[in-house]
Amino acid sequence: VPAASVSGLEVFDEDSLQWYRPELRARKHSKQLDPAREKDELFPWHCRYLIVMPGELLQITSRNNIPASVHRVVASTDRPRMSAPVLLRARPGTTMNVERYMGSLEKADGLLKSCHGMKMEDIHDALQASPTQP
Repeated sequence: VPAASVSGLEVFDEDSLQWYRPELRARKHSKQLDPAREKDELFPWHCRYLIVMPGELLQITSRNNIPASVHRVVASTDRPRMSAPVLLRARPGTTMNVERYMGSLEKADGLLKSCHGMKMEDIHDALQASPTQP
């Protein structure tokens, strides 16, 4: 996600059990690199930062070594916020072939085994939270 000039993105840090604001960290880093803000005339600070958040498919294929990010966006009362997320997904209809990527099903954990042979959109749908039953 390109960093927005108005912060609002929050990513949950499971180790510290708190919300982290990557855009605020990027702004602070930019000020440390360019205290006089000379680069801002050509490229505003937020144009020089990307925020990469892994999704559920990467969590599955990495065997939970790279967890999907839990995130939210909080509204700003000062100024409008604009964001331009880029979602990378497998081609619709692509089938998860665990044997091809792992060498054999024996190397896969239970979640990977359960995804073997499923279409990517079916995996995505299966990972979505179910609505609460009344």
